[in-house]
Amino acid sequence: MGTSLQIQVLNLLSAAGRPMQGREVQEQLNKEREDRLAYTTVLTVLTRLVNNGAAARHRNGRHYVYHATCRDEVGLAVRKVLTSFGTDAVAHFVDQAYADPALRAELRLAVDGSALLRESS
Repeated sequence: MGTSLQIQVLNLLSAAGRPMQGREVQEQLNKEREDRLAYTTVLTVLTRLVNNGAAARHRNGRHYVYHATCRDEVGLAVRKVLTSFGTDAVAHFVDQAYADPALRAELRLAVDGSALLRESS
């Protein structure tokens, strides 16, 4: 199964390194597709990403521009869970980590690695 359109758009926004207009997103996506996407389809996907907190939208003159607020598919999944369940999701996640020493150790390594990456940026 192929990558979902939401993930394709998120990856494109993340890789761009700058905000993009909806028309730019459509043009970039259609460069690699046989079945051309309609502008309204791309705007619908962008709106869903904004509603999920995975992208942000700002007015730039007469148009909106979009940029990613999370890096990848995992970030999108986390945003969806947080949007749907808020702090309850975090509480359950922490409970799971405390109940499973192996998971807790993996998370500690991941957190330490993320902190090192942020410090080196």
